[in-house]
Amino acid sequence: MTSTLQEARLLAEGMTAAKNGDNEAARDLLTQVIGLNPRSELAWLWMSSVFQTPEQRHDCLLRVLQINPSNEAAKRGIAALQVPAAKAIRAVFPAAAAVLCPFCHTQTDGTQLDCQHCGENIILSCPTCEKPINLWDTTRCPCGEGLRHYIFFPDGIDHEGLGQRYAMADRWEAAVRQWDRALAGGSHIGMLHRKLAQAYDKIGKSTEADFHRQVAQG
Repeated sequence: MTSTLQEARLLAEGMTAAKNGDNEAARDLLTQVIGLNPRSELAWLWMSSVFQTPEQRHDCLLRVLQINPSNEAAKRGIAALQVPAAKAIRAVFPAAAAVLCPFCHTQTDGTQLDCQHCGENIILSCPTCEKPINLWDTTRCPCGEGLRHYIFFPDGIDHEGLGQRYAMADRWEAAVRQWDRALAGGSHIGMLHRKLAQAYDKIGKSTEADFHRQVAQG
């Protein structure tokens, strides 16, 4: 059987398992699809439906948008998942209003972690003290931690390097978010999956760790 036919068969079986509520089987089948084709938009989209936590679903939906920025289902899913994060930011900055994105120079909602237009991070947490750093205003935290080495206006963020900085500070969940974004760059894919496996091991998410190890091994 050719790899294309195998991919189509596994995808169909994975979708059927997901529809039937057999999430474990669906994850196994969809993981095999992604191993064959890491840019399978449908596999990542269906994978988002069979994970349990918001972080897991967000990771999958982000991968969909990296493959196809116009996927409306993924956009709606990420918007819904970002509501709790936005509430947390509002608790710190209750009067936040429209701000100018330092990357695309478009006005966006200053209570959201990412620009509504270009999708880049506009609020990051400090690796040292965990306080929010508003990138439209500064790249340095009042505690003295600076992120300028990882941020290049207007081009974007070195997500792989920033993820490593978070990992050095044992901020593994923040590292996961950055390394997931780094996968969009299309380089160091195997290494990033191995790093994500390590990070998920550190935060006690064995299912996600095993998934990234399987993808890294191809």
